[in-house]
Amino acid sequence: MSDLEERATQKREATVKQLLRRAAKRTRPSQVFSVVPHTRETDANREFAPDRDGDAIVWFLIALPVFMVAHALCVKMGAI
Repeated sequence: MSDLEERATQKREATVKQLLRRAAKRTRPSQVFSVVPHTRETDANREFAPDRDGDAIVWFLIALPVFMVAHALCVKMGAI
């Protein structure tokens, strides 16, 4: 191999190594996020947070009696 061919090969190898390093850096995210519908979850312990809104309990306390009445009517009519 001549000196020019050797330099060209070394230059190509250096370019390929540099491109591989850049590609490796791009694919690794700096922070991992879990995907949550309509938002991004950044805190894994958010479900245990004290400031969690109380809308769920309100919906439960409203929906439970409605369901029980609907169930009782269906049983009374013989549908269940």
